[in-house]
Amino acid sequence: MLDPANIDYKGLGFKAGLEIHHQLKAKRKLFCHCPAELDTELQKTPEYIFHRRFRAVMGEMGDFDPGMLVEVEKGYLVIYHANDAHVCTYEMDETPPFWIDNDSIDAGFHLASLFNCESPAQEIVVNRKQYLDGSITTGFQRTFIVARDGHVELPGGKKVPITNILIEEDSARKIKTEDRGRTVYYNLDRLGVPLTEIITDHNAIDTPEELIETAKMIGLNLRTTGLARRGIGVARQDVNISIDGGNRAELKGVQDLAMLPKHCAHEVCRQDALIEIKARLEKMPIEKDDFEHTYVDISHLFDVLAEDEKAYAVHLPQFENILMAEIQPQKDFGFEIFEKCNLITGVGYDEMFHSGEAKPGSIRRSREPDSLFVDARADGGIRKVLNLQDGDGYLAARGSEKPVLHTLKITVERCKQAFDGVPQETRRVLPNGNNEFLRVIHGKERLYPDTDTPPEPYPIYKLERIRKTTFNRPLDLLRKYGGQGLTMDRVELIIRDEKIEFFIKLVDDGTASVSTAYRLLIELPRWLARKGQDPDSISSDMITMVARAVTDGELAGSKLRPLLLDLAKSSSEEAKYDLLAEYKAVTASEKEDNST
Repeated sequence: MLDPANIDYKGLGFKAGLEIHHQLKAKRKLFCHCPAELDTELQKTPEYIFHRRFRAVMGEMGDFDPGMLVEVEKGYLVIYHANDAHVCTYEMDETPPFWIDNDSIDAGFHLASLFNCESPAQEIVVNRKQYLDGSITTGFQRTFIVARDGHVELPGGKKVPITNILIEEDSARKIKTEDRGRTVYYNLDRLGVPLTEIITDHNAIDTPEELIETAKMIGLNLRTTGLARRGIGVARQDVNISIDGGNRAELKGVQDLAMLPKHCAHEVCRQDALIEIKARLEKMPIEKDDFEHTYVDISHLFDVLAEDEKAYAVHLPQFENILMAEIQPQKDFGFEIFEKCNLITGVGYDEMFHSGEAKPGSIRRSREPDSLFVDARADGGIRKVLNLQDGDGYLAARGSEKPVLHTLKITVERCKQAFDGVPQETRRVLPNGNNEFLRVIHGKERLYPDTDTPPEPYPIYKLERIRKTTFNRPLDLLRKYGGQGLTMDRVELIIRDEKIEFFIKLVDDGTASVSTAYRLLIELPRWLARKGQDPDSISSDMITMVARAVTDGELAGSKLRPLLLDLAKSSSEEAKYDLLAEYKAVTASEKEDNST
């Protein structure tokens, strides 16, 4: 396996892209009139609950999306928590959608202008995108494209292509799982909240550092508009990664940008290892057809099985060393199979075992030997029952008969897949930087027109008006004020503190210099907060007066800290005006003393 700390990304042909999901500010949900807000008590005390089971639906061409078939294979029972304040019959999938929220449509076209899109949609065409994990009660998400062919500019000048900007409804919030993950609980308050999805070209980014830079720039651009919500959970990003000879893997749920380099490194290690496994298999005297769905009952080799439990094993010809191959830090190929089986069937990791784990050097035996349910005696018995030859391997599982047999079926199919190299998959990121199977990457069959919502032309006059909208993009601010001492780090803080308009007004009106405006709006309010004072207790009008006094020479810059501290402590506006006058008088007196 590659060294995650020393990867030649360009040499490996690393390519990546982003899918950024961000909630929009809105009064109502996208397809109904429920409020677009969350209820912190709903998941604890719902007013009512209901449940669903899901099945796949054919696409327009009569085919099933392979990703959806995997979701159905999991066999989830989904239980929903709801209340009347945030949920109506639309979220329950009991009535068709209402008219689309026009403010959210307009927001989408504003974002199209922000990200320089050359191909805005002339009409809104709502589509259905299938989701059968239970996060949407209908089994599909309503979504529509507002624009294509845009870009986001990075500080170094590179323009990363943006292929699509969409507006869609957010999914429900997962509460918990039970019954080995087969029963899933969701809170419906978030379902339907307007969301934008911004998709970059998944071959446009060459390094993890550039990936972080792109994500930050898209996020900063969104914040400058005032259209995006702020807070925990309002933004999520998925990362698409591939290398030469590999395949596109979509990593879901990347929340912390600081973890992106680690997630990239571990995925590159995995793809490189799977490419190496394919090369090894090409040199071996075995083929896909040698892997048969023949599952052998080995229950008699164990004394500790429960009454309703069985144990089975499957023969994997010449695969023992392949199963032991490390593909991510502290994870071998056998455990990669375990992860997929666990997600789909619910069979636990401590209920699965592969033959390589009988050896002292195997990863799981070295790390957690107590989790292995096959001991040396049982291993010998399994090898004898399966008549293993030198180099042959096996995978064994125990538990209820149906999920155990399902586990072995998945194992055989995944071993056959290894002959083709890296499969296209959607994968879930883990806290240690590794990732695990979530589902097959969706195909075109997943998306089809929504028959409940007619196409809606977007007025030309609105589009032209929005195109003339001037946004204060981060790099525009840097170009405009960079010569006056504004840096990119300071631009980020001004945007994050939502002080852009105030900053521009102070500087452009000549009320304050760039450095004074930055001190008054960003630096000193943070200092006040550390002193235990509320910066918001000082009005914008007072800040403007203080800035003007500094510019006119009526107030020394050295007096800003004590003045703002006194202003924050003062309880009345009249007292604040008196304080400013006093500090001005002190400055004037000091000037007079210096002149004499």
